[in-house]
Amino acid sequence: MTETGVQPNPAYKQTASEGAGRPSLLDWQERLNASSGCRAIALRGRVKRIGYVFQGNVAQYKSLVAELQNPAVSGPILDVHNSEGHDQLLSEAERLLHNVLMAMSTRVDQQRCFMEEHFQDDLALMNEYRGKVVSMFTDDVEAKFLKGLRNYITHAELPVAQSRQTFSRESFEITFTLPAEPLLAWSRWSGELRAWIAGQGEAIVIVDVVDTYARKAGEFDKWLFERIALKYRSDIDVYLRECVEFDREVDRVFGG
Repeated sequence: MTETGVQPNPAYKQTASEGAGRPSLLDWQERLNASSGCRAIALRGRVKRIGYVFQGNVAQYKSLVAELQNPAVSGPILDVHNSEGHDQLLSEAERLLHNVLMAMSTRVDQQRCFMEEHFQDDLALMNEYRGKVVSMFTDDVEAKFLKGLRNYITHAELPVAQSRQTFSRESFEITFTLPAEPLLAWSRWSGELRAWIAGQGEAIVIVDVVDTYARKAGEFDKWLFERIALKYRSDIDVYLRECVEFDREVDRVFGG
C-alpha cells in the first residue's frame, strides 16, 4: 500500500478453489483504491509533492552556500586572480535563486487550485486556509518582496548577485546578497517594498530571506497536511485497517 493506494500486481489471481467464498483480490484491490480513505491519503500526498518542488529548489540553493563555508572549496573561487571562477559562482547563485522564486510561485498557484478543486464546499477548512495564508504570507513584507523579486526577474532582469565574506578569528562565513541600488531602479515596487529595500542598507542578504520564507512555507504545508488528515481521520483509519487485512490475505494466498 502506498500514498496512492494498493498497487496493481499481475500475480493477484486466484484459482476457483482459492477464491471460493471470498471476493477476488483484484475486486478487493479496486474497492480499496476507490475508497474515501485512499482518496484522502492521495490528497495528503499531493500537498507534500506541491511543497517538495519548492523546498527541493531551496535545498539546492542552500547547499551551494553550505559548500562555500569550507575554505578548501571557497578559497580558490574567491582568489582575486580567479575572477572567472567567482563570476561562475555568482551565475550559479542567480540560476538557483531564479529556480527558487519560480518554484515559490508554482507552489502558491498549485496549492490554491488544489484547495479550490477539492475543498471548495468545506467552508470551515477554506476559511482556515485563507486565514493562515493572510497571517503568514499576505501581510509579511519579506514574502511580498520575494513575490516582487519573482516579477522583477520575469519582467526586467536577473538580480545582481554578490558574495559577502565575513571573517573573524573564530569563524568564516560566506553568503549571497542583492545590492539595493539596482533593485530600487525598478519602478514597479510598491511604496512599502521600496521602503523595505532601502531599509536593508546597501544590500539584502537574500539567503536569509529565502530561508525564513522556506521555513514558514514548510510549517504551513505541514499544517495543511495534518488538517486534511484530521478531516478524513475516520476514513483513513478504516482504509488502513482494511489494507492490513488485504495484505494478510495476499500473504496467505501466495505464501508470503
